[in-house]
Amino acid sequence: MKITLIVTTGRTGSDYLQRCLDGLNGLIVFTDKFNYHQFFENKNQKINSEILLKRFLEKYSYLFKEIKIENIKIKFSIKKFKKYFMQLSKNKPMNRKQFFLLLYKSYHLTCGKKLSKVKNIIHHSHGVNNTIQTLKDFPNAKILITVRHPLMNLKSGLYNWFRYKKSIISMKRVFFYVYRIRQDLKYLNSLKNRKFFIKLEEANNKAVKKKLCNFLNIKYQKKIYKASILGKPWIGDKVSSKNSLQGRYINPGDAKDVFKFFEKREVKLLNHIFIDYKKFGYSLKTTSSINFFITMFYLCSFEKYTFKNAKKKFFFSNILYLFLRYIFFILILFKLDKLLKKIHLT
Repeated sequence: MKITLIVTTGRTGSDYLQRCLDGLNGLIVFTDKFNYHQFFENKNQKINSEILLKRFLEKYSYLFKEIKIENIKIKFSIKKFKKYFMQLSKNKPMNRKQFFLLLYKSYHLTCGKKLSKVKNIIHHSHGVNNTIQTLKDFPNAKILITVRHPLMNLKSGLYNWFRYKKSIISMKRVFFYVYRIRQDLKYLNSLKNRKFFIKLEEANNKAVKKKLCNFLNIKYQKKIYKASILGKPWIGDKVSSKNSLQGRYINPGDAKDVFKFFEKREVKLLNHIFIDYKKFGYSLKTTSSINFFITMFYLCSFEKYTFKNAKKKFFFSNILYLFLRYIFFILILFKLDKLLKKIHLT
């Protein structure tokens, strides 16, 4: 039984990918994301299985009922899940790796499926920090990485979230997204694990779906085109501007639309920041180093929006994160950003 991680680089369709893998023969896919490391001090610590299960359900019982932000409502027998978990654990102490495996096996059995046919456990580690911890337990895990045109990614990460939750409008959020879109990809590119990058713009292509199945060592199955949770169609999360019909793929839009959301001078500035995405075929026209240095000190359109609409309590914080953004860009300009390789915000 292999372990495969799903990792995002922003608003790039990692949830959609997880839902498309739901119910495929040969895979175990949980209802949503969770962090199993928080219940342990380190990877070697052993804790009584009954205590671990109790703590997990206290924290994540919603995974089996309703996940509001993901627009998910399901009926899942926690009673059966407990039963299978305790049968497999035999009430013995376990470390976090053993705990992880038992959670997935118990989930699969509760779904009425056999463990003998499982080839891959699909774990949505999502962010870099969670991924780093999971790789300590499963260093040979394969990794599925979702990407998207970086400016469309940034637009979705800012405007969609700001529309959904106005209370988070802040320069901290702006800095967070600009930083993660660039730095998370740099970290993921550095990994030696077997990786499969999936562009959101091509996520519904038949050729991509077939390659994905091949990467996971499972047979190509037509239900991979339908995003679902326990077989029930998934319409998309509450942050998205559009909902899906019957779990169908939603086209993320043309990259040319970036000029509707960003000013021309900042497009070239941001392209320079996100130049690593060029390897995926995205057209990213950059600017000269001199223009970059001059332009970086202007407020970007989304920063102007943030200062105008953020709550007054964020005023000093907004100034701080604007300066952090300047420092970040300066480090990139002078190729000193390697100093940041161990700093992950997700």
